[in-house]
Amino acid sequence: MSPHSAPTLQTRLDSRRNNLDFLRFAAAAGVLFSHAFPLGEGKGTVEPLESFTRGQLSLGRLGVAVFLIISGVLITRSWERTPDTARFIWARVLRIFPGLGAMLLLTVGVLGPAFTRLPLGDYFTSPDTALYLLGNFALNWPQWHLPGVFEANAYPHAVNGSLWTLKYEVGFYVLTLGLGLAGLLRRGVVIFGFVGAAVATFVTGRLGFWPELYLYFGGGAALYQWRAHVRMSPWVAAACVAGWLVTARLGYGCRIATGLLGGYVVLYLAFRPLGALADFGRRGDLSYGVYLYAFPVQQTVSALLGGRTAWWVNAAVALPCVLLLAAVSWRWVEQPALRRKDRLPAWARRPAAPVTALPETPPRPAGPR
Repeated sequence: MSPHSAPTLQTRLDSRRNNLDFLRFAAAAGVLFSHAFPLGEGKGTVEPLESFTRGQLSLGRLGVAVFLIISGVLITRSWERTPDTARFIWARVLRIFPGLGAMLLLTVGVLGPAFTRLPLGDYFTSPDTALYLLGNFALNWPQWHLPGVFEANAYPHAVNGSLWTLKYEVGFYVLTLGLGLAGLLRRGVVIFGFVGAAVATFVTGRLGFWPELYLYFGGGAALYQWRAHVRMSPWVAAACVAGWLVTARLGYGCRIATGLLGGYVVLYLAFRPLGALADFGRRGDLSYGVYLYAFPVQQTVSALLGGRTAWWVNAAVALPCVLLLAAVSWRWVEQPALRRKDRLPAWARRPAAPVTALPETPPRPAGPR
């Protein structure tokens, strides 16, 4: 199939069959396997992808990139389809915070008391316990440790190191909303921001992770904006993979290539029907639950096994537990919350304009006016 005869991204988006649920789950599982190296074997353990890319990219960071690329497409499409501020915010709140809140309550109320070295009274009255719950729920003040918990682990103290990305995800939701309200969610502005993020990644570290992570989110948003012109060709996807491999082995530019080239590959795989994979999520979307629960469960496994273990032991023991918790989270927390997307709370409803009845007036006599 030549690139010119390949279907456009618009055509693929119009089809209901896609592999998005599978790719999100694979990305979340990749984060779990990536964390198994330091959590099982200790800080500084290098995983295979880090070694292959010469320290540029871990499997976990690649999983985050996949999440954000897909998010860039879906969030931009969501605003374009329903450019309503209240509905946009409400849908995002329901997607992020119920699952996050339930996980934090279980962590603080069940996992913490089970594994802390402190007396329970000291654990519950410690300011760090409340700060862990409130700071992580607020996203902008993440705290990694609970008092006395996981102190003897191979990777000590950290309870859930996956949560750092959520503030960036929500930040990009806010950015999309702001651009949409300003009428700037257009091709030129998105491309400008995308290129600016690439340049900032090269020249400065003062902006933290924002430029790099926007490369991924902005890459998805840019491809969506050009969806009528972007053709989903296996040859182009193969060329993008080849370019990414070159930067990986050179030891420079791999993260930028992940944004510039990886977005096309992710969307090519996402919107190319692959049989059973297209029905992967028909019984539920476990990806967010896997992402939320993997790290604390893996730390629990390390604590129960008494110290350092091989990475594959940590991953193999943790994965079934994580899948069970993710399924419970989806069934009893996330799915019920998402069903309320069209039931806006009172603060989000627009008050109806009052209708004032006009008094009846006698008909005017016919004649010149």
